[in-house]
Amino acid sequence: MASLLGCAMNVRKVFALVRAQSADCALSLFIASLLILAGSASCFAQADKVLPAVVNINTERVVRRTVRDPFEDFYAQFFGYNRVQPRQIRQTLQSLGSGFIIDPAGYIVTNKHVVERAADLKIHVTTNDGKTYNAHYIAGDDKTDLAFIKIDAQTAFPFINLDNISPNLLGQTVIVVGNAVGYGSSISRGVLSAVKR
Repeated sequence: MASLLGCAMNVRKVFALVRAQSADCALSLFIASLLILAGSASCFAQADKVLPAVVNINTERVVRRTVRDPFEDFYAQFFGYNRVQPRQIRQTLQSLGSGFIIDPAGYIVTNKHVVERAADLKIHVTTNDGKTYNAHYIAGDDKTDLAFIKIDAQTAFPFINLDNISPNLLGQTVIVVGNAVGYGSSISRGVLSAVKR
């Protein structure tokens, strides 16, 4: 009841400012008051509970490419050079992403584009406590851009129980937890702007 009363008081203050100030200023203050209301401690307590199950995924893939001299046609036109055989080079491509553990055995959900072409791929998973494990690709779906990988370890991992996820509503405040760039977990707050995209 107290939070509802506080919300009503904030809305009343915002409408008073609308009459007294410019519309831009009032809109900014209104958004700020909504963000304050959305930033309740319970939201961040829930985010803190899932942090141990959030992982960073680092992949390495070796590709072979054919490289030609970019000036070969120019020199051949003016100096009559014979064409040189293109060179084959090997290049290591890295990809970073985030995922979350959904089973204590180490099964992880991530994006397919992070672990694409898994046949010739090395996957390393870094957990929230800083430990790094090897992992292997299980399956993926291009349409939904989702993939499953599994950590190669005989350890019980903290996990997110997908049975406990409640339905979401458009406009609902959401907390996004990830570890995409490898510097550790990060938390962002926003609103759910669309579903089933």
